[in-house]
Amino acid sequence: MDLLIIGSTDDVFCQAVNELVRQKGYTSQVLDVCNAARIFSISVTSEKLSITPEIPVILRIPPQMPIRTSFDDSFIYDECLATLWAAMTLSKSPVINRPTANSLWGNLSYSSNLTKLKAGYTSNLEIFSSQVPPSPQALLNKQWYLQDLTTYNTAAYPEIPEGVGPFRASWVSTNLEYEIVVVLEDKAWRCTNTSLEHLQLEEKSISLLRNLDLVFGTVTWSIDSNLESANIARINPYPSLEEIQFVWSDFAPALLETIFS
Repeated sequence: MDLLIIGSTDDVFCQAVNELVRQKGYTSQVLDVCNAARIFSISVTSEKLSITPEIPVILRIPPQMPIRTSFDDSFIYDECLATLWAAMTLSKSPVINRPTANSLWGNLSYSSNLTKLKAGYTSNLEIFSSQVPPSPQALLNKQWYLQDLTTYNTAAYPEIPEGVGPFRASWVSTNLEYEIVVVLEDKAWRCTNTSLEHLQLEEKSISLLRNLDLVFGTVTWSIDSNLESANIARINPYPSLEEIQFVWSDFAPALLETIFS
């Protein structure tokens, strides 16, 4: 096997990369967390550490649900996750995205505002609550949005997202346009042809992911209606194929080069 993709076999991105690799004459496999953990061994002998097998890996591990449904399943999953965390951190082969001492997905946080601060940007009001947090005083051109942290469903207040909580809430501007930038190491591609060169979104996105210890991901920027300023709307270390499809012709060869060079 030339490449291991740790994720879901239902993930269309994993399927696309699997097919891309096959077309180039390489072999790859998509395995979930527990099955992937079982193929790795970590050994320490005479103060020398080794990982077996040494193969390139693409990590697509989503965050766990906050509410545990089975203690036994959760325990096994956590043990497998710990094995992968250690193996991927210590592996000498290319790993996208390699875990850090902070987490399996760089310096990202459940809090979008905390993530912005870690990336070197200012943040706005964000509330975490076991109950539905009511909207503060209304703001011009702003909508109070709620997210259920169990289902990750989102709704505009006063609608309540499906789920039982806990909840995350923050203001979202209502009169903005959006641009997605795909980043892979020191390369970046905007997904539209809108004239936004003056905002330097590609350079900013590369720097932002580097500050978060990530080499691959997408940055969604909110753009003012006059196209004069941009702010971070979302950072995604596990982009969907839909987010990347418009730059796939540039992204795909760059990904192969990163993995197999």
